[in-house]
Amino acid sequence: MTESPTTHHGAAPPDSVATPVRPWSELRLTPAEAAAAAALAARCAQRYDETDGPEFLLDAPVIAHEMPRRLRTFMARARLDAWPHALVVRGNPVDDASLGSTPVHWRTARTPGSRPLSFLLMLYAGLLGDVFGWATQQDGRVVTDVLPIKGGEHTLVSSSSRQELGWHTEDAFSPYRADYVGLLSLRNPDGVATTLAGVPLDDLDERTLDVLFQERFLIRPDDSHLQVNNSTAQQGRVEFEGIAQATDRPEPVAILTGHRAAPHLRVDGDFSAPAEGDEEAAAALGTLRKLIDASLYELVLDQGDVAFIDNRRAVHGRRAFQPRYDGRDRWLKRINITRDLHRSRKAWAGDSRVLGQR
Repeated sequence: MTESPTTHHGAAPPDSVATPVRPWSELRLTPAEAAAAAALAARCAQRYDETDGPEFLLDAPVIAHEMPRRLRTFMARARLDAWPHALVVRGNPVDDASLGSTPVHWRTARTPGSRPLSFLLMLYAGLLGDVFGWATQQDGRVVTDVLPIKGGEHTLVSSSSRQELGWHTEDAFSPYRADYVGLLSLRNPDGVATTLAGVPLDDLDERTLDVLFQERFLIRPDDSHLQVNNSTAQQGRVEFEGIAQATDRPEPVAILTGHRAAPHLRVDGDFSAPAEGDEEAAAALGTLRKLIDASLYELVLDQGDVAFIDNRRAVHGRRAFQPRYDGRDRWLKRINITRDLHRSRKAWAGDSRVLGQR
């Protein structure tokens, strides 16, 4: 039987409370459950060459149903709930010694020690939908890596550290953005927090809501999709031309869509702007920025914790921290998940699991 969502203090909310105190739904695995999930991932790592190989991509959602029943029940029910900003599963084992040092760059992060954990994240993802990557992000890898890179401390990408990573909808510029963003914490010795916030509906007046639901805003691609942040061998890809076009000539979009009482959110604090000359849209976006800034809260993912952030209901970011550069830095595996892979058919970059802005 699945655990009920709990508050920050670990107590289940009373039935009379409509919205739980804690904005995410959480399950802590028993040692036996965690061991079973890890063993299944290890078998996959022995059988398949890569997490983004065609055979495993097809098989993963089926193999995922061999995960412990309580975990599968939790994921199936939690994804249908209307309120959680994220689904969090704690208690996955990570052998820190076998994991090895945190790599100095994402290009070298496909290490033997992290390999079974990448397969584990893929199995979790298979319970929510289909995974995909971007041709213009980390060389088109499906499982990407979040770790500090020397020289990029103050950039606006996930490899930053001393600079706070601003809140954003993942890949907000694209209509094919993920429904969920999965994060598996391999190492987080300093307890660096992920930040989250939802739509501050209670604090938005009716006219501001009206404007946010209208196509009066421009959202440009974030810097992780730039050629300079990919390998040299990837920089001739035609998909980078699409990124350049989306940067130079973005099409107006709405910040909020869907049901007015439970809207989907699409915004990037660093890469969103009102349409040129639209003062009312500028005021609405300014109000939203202030309210999200004020409502940000922290979620710390300890070693072995997995979070699936609902990319439709919440923005996320990361607090600033002091990088170590000693092999002990924070390191996460990251994945994009869609509930409908065919929705992005127009953007397939020769592969249904790798998308390109066109």
